[in-house]
Amino acid sequence: MSNTVNPEKLKNAPVASSCFMGLGQILYLKQYIRGALFALVEVVMLCCIIFGTKKIIPANNKENSYLNSIPSVEEMVDFLSEADYKKLDKVLDKRAVAVEKFFKNVAVKEFANFRYQEELLDDVEPLRHEDKEAYREALAEAKSNRIDLIAELKETFAEFDYTDFSDIESALDEIIDDDVLTEKFEKTIGKYDSQLAKAMARISPEEFDENYDGCSLCKRAHKHGRRTTVHRAWFRGPIVTSLAGLITLGDKQNTTVTKYMDHSIFMMINGIFALIIIAFFVFLYILNINSAKDAVKKIIKIGHFQTMKEAKNDISQNSFATIGIAPSIVMIAIFSVIPLLFSALVAFTNYSSPEHIPPNNLVDWVGLQNFVTMFSTRVGGGEWAKTFGWTAIWTIVWAIFATFTCFFVGFFYAFVLQDKRVVIPSFFRTVYILPYAIPTMLSLFVWANLLNGTVGPINRTLQIIGLIDQPIPWLSDPWVAKGALIFVNIWIGFPYSMILTTSSMTAISNSLYEAAVIDGATKWQQFKSITYPLVMFQLKPTLIMQFAGNINNFGAVFFLTGGGPNMPQPGLTTVTNCGATDLLISWIYKLTMNTPSRYNLASVLSLLVFVVLVPFALYNYTRTKSFKEGEV
Repeated sequence: MSNTVNPEKLKNAPVASSCFMGLGQILYLKQYIRGALFALVEVVMLCCIIFGTKKIIPANNKENSYLNSIPSVEEMVDFLSEADYKKLDKVLDKRAVAVEKFFKNVAVKEFANFRYQEELLDDVEPLRHEDKEAYREALAEAKSNRIDLIAELKETFAEFDYTDFSDIESALDEIIDDDVLTEKFEKTIGKYDSQLAKAMARISPEEFDENYDGCSLCKRAHKHGRRTTVHRAWFRGPIVTSLAGLITLGDKQNTTVTKYMDHSIFMMINGIFALIIIAFFVFLYILNINSAKDAVKKIIKIGHFQTMKEAKNDISQNSFATIGIAPSIVMIAIFSVIPLLFSALVAFTNYSSPEHIPPNNLVDWVGLQNFVTMFSTRVGGGEWAKTFGWTAIWTIVWAIFATFTCFFVGFFYAFVLQDKRVVIPSFFRTVYILPYAIPTMLSLFVWANLLNGTVGPINRTLQIIGLIDQPIPWLSDPWVAKGALIFVNIWIGFPYSMILTTSSMTAISNSLYEAAVIDGATKWQQFKSITYPLVMFQLKPTLIMQFAGNINNFGAVFFLTGGGPNMPQPGLTTVTNCGATDLLISWIYKLTMNTPSRYNLASVLSLLVFVVLVPFALYNYTRTKSFKEGEV
């Protein structure tokens, strides 16, 4: 092939590549490797869009029947005979020949082998290691029985008239115990029975499809005589079908078989997956055109087309990073982006139990109705809006207190233990780290028992020493329970902050403190001007992440209070299933796991937390000095 460069022709390469992807690069730029890859992607995508099949939906479990109430072979033959169907005798003769061949050859050998294997397993094999002589005799007898059975079956099957349907049924009774042979028999006669069904459907589609419960697309095909379990549906490939399913979330089917029912949730996931695939295709499409433009400039510059060796070197050098990172991007799209989009889309549906749990009941799009239910005081008695308001405020209060109390208590202990006057500081550090070393779940269970209002050791001890007369409702009063939750969180969380702060303080140069002492700075001035700024410089991003984590701190609430006690306002907990100490995250858990399940409202809350929390965390993190390349 000529290697002469024609600049005018090369200008058409990006246009050709935009229409035929890799084919344009192959024809105009002679980029065989890259062009073949792009062309393969385009062909696969087009096939997924254009081609596809849609199964007929049976209304019962008889999957060996093509349709409900399908006429028997005898009924179809009688009908076609009365209708003077010209090919009837030809089809019946071929059917009889095929059935006779099946019984006299396939059925005889396979059924005899089936019985022979049974005899081997039951009578012969047990003797293999017990009595060699008996084993040989039993084996010889089994072989002899097989030969006799073959002869007997041949004689039996030779007596039947395979043009007679009753004789065929009698022959079938001889092998009815063998499921494999029965299935093969169904396949043998299937194509001939299908021809009879198609002929009957063409002559009288109304009578043939009288009780059929399939889809409308299948019904239209059957009216034209196409009587099959599946049929080709143009432009109904997996991509188009998935997108259509995402829009409709399924249709009610006249069937009781679960696997043939539309499942709204699976259809939504498939639709999201199809959108991800289309996004990748669009990205590759744009990349293809840009690469064609760059290749044109390069070819014109060097004055010749790339050789195969040069093309391989170019791909290995310039595309290595893209190829290396591509699997990670695909995995992120599948395991991160799809779940996030699914969770967000559920907020715009009525996905909840018991009325809208697929496949028995489909899920529908409801727009912003769930947001109105959650945030409007005019819906019902405004219980959801009131509960959301109380829970959102408590979540923010909890996140602030849980973050800053743990951080500054840990900061305090780290600063104190840095003092030279503290004896054996390592011992105290070990003691203070113990609450963090013990699994959080166990610590919370222990505290739940300690704070028990009736038999808890704390209340019993305070009563014994006379400090209180009545037990303190640590976990049964809404306000006291919130205070107890914050206190227990300090106990569990401050060691982590102490460790971080200690590591940051040890990294501060002693020369700074020595210079401050020479200048006459007090301990407070040293802390204010040296320790605190430098520690916060390093730990402020961690503090922001801790705040974001505490908003979603499910374990502390779930294992200590379980979200209880009930809301102070009567009826809120009963309607919304949200307790006084529940955070948004624990409320989401209750909405999805308790009965009735309200996945749609839980998704609204999840979407809100994501939309508010992520921008907040990113904004504050990017404004920290440590993020700005060490700017102090």
